[in-house]
Amino acid sequence: MAATHKPLPKAVKWLGVAGLCTAIGALSTVTPIFATVGTGLLNLYPAITLPQVDDKPTAIIVLGGGLTRNSAGKITLNHYSQSRADQALKQYNTESMPIITSGAESPWLRDYLVEQDANVVILSDNASMNTCENANFTAKLLNYHELPKTAYLVTDRYHMARARRQFAKAGIATIANPAPLAIAPSWLHPKDNLIHTRRTVYEMVALARDIFAPQENCRTADAISIEEISTPRRKPKLFF
Repeated sequence: MAATHKPLPKAVKWLGVAGLCTAIGALSTVTPIFATVGTGLLNLYPAITLPQVDDKPTAIIVLGGGLTRNSAGKITLNHYSQSRADQALKQYNTESMPIITSGAESPWLRDYLVEQDANVVILSDNASMNTCENANFTAKLLNYHELPKTAYLVTDRYHMARARRQFAKAGIATIANPAPLAIAPSWLHPKDNLIHTRRTVYEMVALARDIFAPQENCRTADAISIEEISTPRRKPKLFF
């Protein structure tokens, strides 16, 4: 008499499927797939929630991404900030318009931009310490200089969705102009992909936090003067 095999219980089948999906997801973190899919999901938020920008941009806003020290011990832009500055210059060379630097990195961003093009017009928010303040203080700067509130926004592609949301809350319409990371995704270098995976996970968590539990350490535009915003500071926090 032939032996009969009982079918596996449904719970066991679902556990097997879940285990397979988990394994595939874990494997994707060391490939370009995770960051590509994650970026697509992040960009869905502004695509669904923000209104279409119809006005022509009149400025380029570039957000600082940190500072470091070079081999000589001099404080300089880290690779995040330099990549963003380069992207802002690329847009400036296409459409000449003021560049607004935002963040504690502003003095170093200004130095770098002027080194590349002495004719560039730069306005600086030197006071902001996070993305929420980037938006609030840039809006105050635009109001003070009587500039329209439509601009290109330059940051990395993972940070873009959260940044655009904050700028929209501050009344600034933005057109995304993402800057690449210094290390590109690669099928041949799994460790490089982990950099992109970490950025993706961090920004997905940060976006969810901003939506459901907004950060309390965000000063409003009324809490700081235009003089403080415009005054360069040289006491940086370094991000290697």
